[in-house]
Amino acid sequence: MKRGGSISGAVSLVMIFCVLCLAIFAVLTFATAQREQKLSQLNAQRATDYYEADAKATVIISDLLAGKEKSIDCIKASGADGVRYSFSIPAGGEQELAVEVLISGKNYKILKWKTVFVGDWEPDYSLDVWDGEEMF
Repeated sequence: MKRGGSISGAVSLVMIFCVLCLAIFAVLTFATAQREQKLSQLNAQRATDYYEADAKATVIISDLLAGKEKSIDCIKASGADGVRYSFSIPAGGEQELAVEVLISGKNYKILKWKTVFVGDWEPDYSLDVWDGEEMF
């Protein structure tokens, strides 16, 4: 006599395995979506901070062109080709917008306009690397 149900047991095991895999993928998808949302919010905040610093820098340059250099905290260096001004503006997080402009009369030339990392950095020497000597 043949016994029925041996195939249905295998099908049940495969079905349980499939449901378990789908549940794991659902949890991983949800966790990834949360991380991506946090990352996109941080990215949006950094972009907002940068463009606020960018706007402040353009106002400072227009003030320098108008001759209002007393109210601006910057480094001034005179030369044969004009006056060179250097200043930096906080651009969110641990970054600053470093600007250097050369002004001669009513003309100006941007010499430097870039974000600079100003946070503290400490190297991590905790990784054990084989130096070529015997290990034992």
